[in-house]
Amino acid sequence: DVRPEMLYYLASDPSAAVRAKVAGNAATPVQANKILCDDASDDVRVELARKIGRLLPDMPADTQAKLREQTVAMLEKLAADELPRVRAIVAEEIKRQHDLPKAMVMRLAQDAEIVVAAPVLQYSPLLTDADLTEIIAATRTPGAVEAVAQRDTVSETLSDAIAATLDVKGVAALLANRN
Repeated sequence: DVRPEMLYYLASDPSAAVRAKVAGNAATPVQANKILCDDASDDVRVELARKIGRLLPDMPADTQAKLREQTVAMLEKLAADELPRVRAIVAEEIKRQHDLPKAMVMRLAQDAEIVVAAPVLQYSPLLTDADLTEIIAATRTPGAVEAVAQRDTVSETLSDAIAATLDVKGVAALLANRN
């Protein structure tokens, strides 16, 4: 119930704990979120990633296009964060989204950290069989093939690509997948 002006002011507070609370507050104005997107504190960026990832799916369709664009732009920035923990939270929060930039989803799916790549590889509806086959062929991330093999439905083409990798955990996950 704090006024937006106060949250904007507190977004520049010297205390990282205060800034983290502001970053996690759903009432924080977009302008303050933009400031927090570049915060030096990992905890602040983590809270912001968690909040934005949760707000985006619930954003009404009649929300101003500019506000939605700004929110997606902040999410893209957080998806490219240097800290894997921030990227992992973004990946977890957006893994089932249909209306995000595909380039961002592909970047997360190809991340070198499996904690970032796995949720998107396993659940993202934006990744096609062609995308996943390409990722499987190029990945060096342990666990990536296994994450793809655990998707709700794995096509014959994708199954062949997984089997061709000879990735033991990936093939085992594929064999355990009922679909």
